Amino acid sequence: MRSNSLLGGVIVAAAIALAACSKKEEPPQPAAAPAPAPAGQATQLSMWVRASGANAAQHMVDLWNSGHTDKIALTVIPDNQMVSKLATGAKAGDVPDLISFDLIYMPDFMRAGFLTDITDAMKADPNFAKVAPAFTNLATYKGRIYGTGFTPDVSILIYNKDLFKQAGLDPNKPPTTLAQIHQYAKKIRALGPDIYGFYFSGSCPGCNIFTTSPMMVASGAKILPADASEEPLAGPGVREVLQLFRDMWTEGLIPKSAQADNGANFVANFKSGKIGIQGAGGFLISDLKKDVPNMDFGVTFLPGIKDGQASAFVGGDVVAVPKGSKQEKLALDFIKWELSDEAQREGLAKNNILPSRTDLANNKYFESEPRVVKTAQAVGIGYVPWVFHFNDMVNSDSSPWIQMIQAAVFDGKVDEGIAKAKAKMKEIARE
Repeated sequence: MRSNSLLGGVIVAAAIALAACSKKEEPPQPAAAPAPAPAGQATQLSMWVRASGANAAQHMVDLWNSGHTDKIALTVIPDNQMVSKLATGAKAGDVPDLISFDLIYMPDFMRAGFLTDITDAMKADPNFAKVAPAFTNLATYKGRIYGTGFTPDVSILIYNKDLFKQAGLDPNKPPTTLAQIHQYAKKIRALGPDIYGFYFSGSCPGCNIFTTSPMMVASGAKILPADASEEPLAGPGVREVLQLFRDMWTEGLIPKSAQADNGANFVANFKSGKIGIQGAGGFLISDLKKDVPNMDFGVTFLPGIKDGQASAFVGGDVVAVPKGSKQEKLALDFIKWELSDEAQREGLAKNNILPSRTDLANNKYFESEPRVVKTAQAVGIGYVPWVFHFNDMVNSDSSPWIQMIQAAVFDGKVDEGIAKAKAKMKEIARE
C-alpha cells in the first residue's frame, strides 16, 4: 500500500480553496505555446512525481528517454507537498508538462480544473481499453477522461501455507468466502497459544479501506458516496464483514495487539510466521521472499460472502497532463506510450511493478512467480472509490470509516456503528 496516498483530503480542499480564493483577481492567462524546437534539437519535458512513486516512475522515464529524442526530466515531490504544489502552480500558471500522483486525488483535481481533458486521445488508443477499469472509472469526470493508470498497487489476501499444512488445511486451497476465512482461522488458532488465525490493523483507517473494504465490495456493497444523493455503506457485505471480524475478535482468533495497531505492524506480525491469514498489499510478496525466504505462503483475491465473489482496492499512481502544460502534444505521446506493450512489460513488469493493463497480468517476467500473476490479476477486478473528501470520510484518525470498524469489531456495536458512519458520511458529502 503505497498510499501515503490516503492522507490528504483536508490538504486537498485547503490547497484548492487557496488557489481559487482571489475574489476579484483575473485568472492567469495561459502561457504562450513555446516555439517548436529547431529541427534535430530535442525538447525536454518536465514531470512531477510523488516520492512514494518515484522508483517506479524513474524506470518508465529511463525507458522513454533511452528510445526517444525528446527527453523527460523527473522531479520528485514529497508526498505531503504534491497537492499544494499543483494547486499553487495551477493558479500561477507554473505547472509541469506531466504529473503522476496518488490516484485518490483524481476527483478533487478534475473538479478543480487542474487537469487537461485527454478524452479524444485516449479513446483513439486501442491500449486504453485494456487499462484496469478502476483507473478509467476514477479518471472520468462528467463523461470526460483526465488521466489513466501509471504505476499500480493493489490489495490481496495472503496466507501462511506452513500453518495451513499444520492445521490440516489444503495449502493450495485458500479461503474463497468470508465463512471460510472464519473456519480456517479457527483451525489455525488451535495450533498454539501464540498462533493466530487472522490479523488486521484495528486503528489504521487506510489499511482497512485497502484490505477490508474489498471484501464488502466483493459481496455487493457500495462503500462511499460520490455525492450527497448516494447512500454510503449500502448493500450486502458491510454488516457481514464487520460481524465476521467481530466474531473472530471475540473468539480470540485475532491477537489483542490488533486493536491499537495504527498500521505500524500492518505486515510485521505476518512476517513472524504466527498469523494464518490477512489482507495485505502486493508489495508484501517481495518483502516476504527477502525477509523470510523459508516461509511458504500463498496469495489469492479478497473474497466476498459467496464463492466466486472477489475484489481488491487498486492503489498507486495515475498520470495526467496539467492544464497549462507547455508541451501538451508530447505529454500525450508519453501517456500513449506508457500504455504500450513495451512500456508495460519492459518498464513495469521487468522491474517487478504491476502493469496497469489487465491483458498483461501474465507476462514473461511474471510467469515464473504465480503469486505475482495473481496479484496483477487483482488489479483487473479491483475498485477505487470515486469520492470527494476522501480523507474526512476514510483516512483521518477520527473518520466515520474507522470509527465504524472499531465500534463494530471491538465494542460489538455493529448496527449502531454502521448507522452513525452512514449519517456522518452523508453530512460530509453535502459539504
